[in-house]
Amino acid sequence: MTTQFCIFDLDGTLVNSLEDLADATNYALRLQGFPTHPVDQYRRFVGDGVVMLLQRAAPQPCSSEELKRLHSDFDQYYSVHCFDKTRPYEGCEALLHSLSQNQIPFGVLSNKPHQFVGEIVRRLFPNAAFASVAGKRPGYEKKPDPAALNEMIRIQGAEKKRCLYIGDSDVDVYTAHNAGIRCCGALWGFRGYQELSLAGADYFAAAPLDVRACL
Repeated sequence: MTTQFCIFDLDGTLVNSLEDLADATNYALRLQGFPTHPVDQYRRFVGDGVVMLLQRAAPQPCSSEELKRLHSDFDQYYSVHCFDKTRPYEGCEALLHSLSQNQIPFGVLSNKPHQFVGEIVRRLFPNAAFASVAGKRPGYEKKPDPAALNEMIRIQGAEKKRCLYIGDSDVDVYTAHNAGIRCCGALWGFRGYQELSLAGADYFAAAPLDVRACL
């Protein structure tokens, strides 16, 4: 059964953005006088959108006003520095090229704010013809809610049984399954096999080009 449509998570799947996300969050924390965290700890903080990232990183309890200031400071820093260290994972550009060569359309669905997703995809994958690119937008709940994914599939006109979602976290597995499609766990990303396996990923790929075996 040939896959008709591949949808990718962004952070931890197509791009390694961990250091830039950590730097932006630590910047916001320092401005509020809060303790910061080592970069590797952010592997557990990211994946559920900026608000949840900040809630996990901030000391508890964190008031709504403090969270609002953190969010503002994060956005200010990240909008300037989101390309300082963020790079595509090795093999991702080759995977996208392979999909194009085999006439399999592909898209991106992320919990990152929509404006950042579009900019990162345009700058880091300038030669990739994405069929659709979406981040967190008004009118759509964040993943694992399947509404945004369902909309992408509907617009593409693909059969759900012939769609594949590729992501590195349990949120991605739940999103795919909530939409009724298969999920390939990206073992090269932030979270790893144990989380993806417990969440019920249908396949696993150790490196981006290994995804081709799931198509």
